[in-house]
Amino acid sequence: MSTIEKALEKQRQLAEKLRQKEADAAARASTQMHPLEPPAPPSPPTVEVAPHPAEPIKTEANEQPSSGLDKPVIEIDVERLDELGFVTPTERFSKIKEEYRYIKRPLLNNAFGATASTLRNPNLIMVSSSFSGEGKTFTAVNLAISMALEQDRNVLLIDADVVHPHVCERLGIEERPGLLDFLRGNLEVTDIIYDTSIPKLKLVTAGTRHHHASEMLASEKMKRLMTELSTRYSDRVVIFDTSPLLGASETNVLSQNAGQAVVVVEQGRTTHQQLEQALRLLNPEIATNLILNKSNAGRSEYYGYYYANN
Repeated sequence: MSTIEKALEKQRQLAEKLRQKEADAAARASTQMHPLEPPAPPSPPTVEVAPHPAEPIKTEANEQPSSGLDKPVIEIDVERLDELGFVTPTERFSKIKEEYRYIKRPLLNNAFGATASTLRNPNLIMVSSSFSGEGKTFTAVNLAISMALEQDRNVLLIDADVVHPHVCERLGIEERPGLLDFLRGNLEVTDIIYDTSIPKLKLVTAGTRHHHASEMLASEKMKRLMTELSTRYSDRVVIFDTSPLLGASETNVLSQNAGQAVVVVEQGRTTHQQLEQALRLLNPEIATNLILNKSNAGRSEYYGYYYANN
C-alpha cells in the first residue's frame, strides 16, 4: 500500500471513530430525557362470558302453576291382557273382541246417534253391578279398549270405585294420583288424565285413598267434573267403573249425571229380585244395558242387550 493510501485509510478510520462517539453521546442524552419504562406485564387471557338468557315474557299461558307431576305415557302390556282374556288392540281375531263389538254398538248409538238428544250426558257411561265380583271392572276395561278401536272415538276410562279400585290391577300398572286427589283440591283435571300406550285411550285412576271417599264422589265438584268431561270433547266416550249398586250410595248419585248405565249380572248368582232392587237405585231417566256374565257353566260368555227402564 502506498503512503497516500495509508494516509487516506487512517483518515477514514478516524472519521468512523468520530461518528461512533457522536452516536453514543446522542444515545446517552436521549436516555436521560426519556428513561426506559419497564416492560408491560402480559395481558390476562381473554375469557368469553356467555350472555344471560333473556327473561321469558310472562303471559297468561305460562303463568299457570305447575303441579310438578311427571306424567309419562302409561305402558300397558297388551300380551298380558290377551293372556287374561281381555280385548286387545291387535289384529288377531278373538271371541271376546267380537262379543264386545256387539255390546258397544247400542252404547255408541245412544251416545252419538239419534237418541243422544233425549239423554243427559249420553257419552258418560257408568259400569256397575248389584254386588262385587260380578265382572264390572273386567267389562269396563274391555268396553274402553273396544271403543278406543273405533276410527273416530277417543275414550277416557275412570276408576270411580274409590272404595275398592281395581282398574290399575287389571291393567297391570301402578297406582297414580287420580280422581280423589282432584276432588280433594290437590290437583287440576289435566294432572290426573294419563295417556296410555293404547292409542286413543286415556286413564284416570282412583287416586289416594281417603276416609271420606264416598262423600267426595257425591260432591258438587264431582257433578261439575262429569258435566265438563261430557261437553269438552264431542267425540269422547267416558267410562266410569263404579262401585256396586247395592251398598254404595255414591253410585246412585253418579247415575244422576251419567247418560247410560251398564249393569253386569253374574248368571246363577244375582237373583231377579236383587237385580230389580239394584236397577231401582239408578236414575229413572238413564239408558240401561244389562250384560250377562259367566254363563254356560263358568265359561266367560257375554251377551248384551238394551234394556230401557224410562
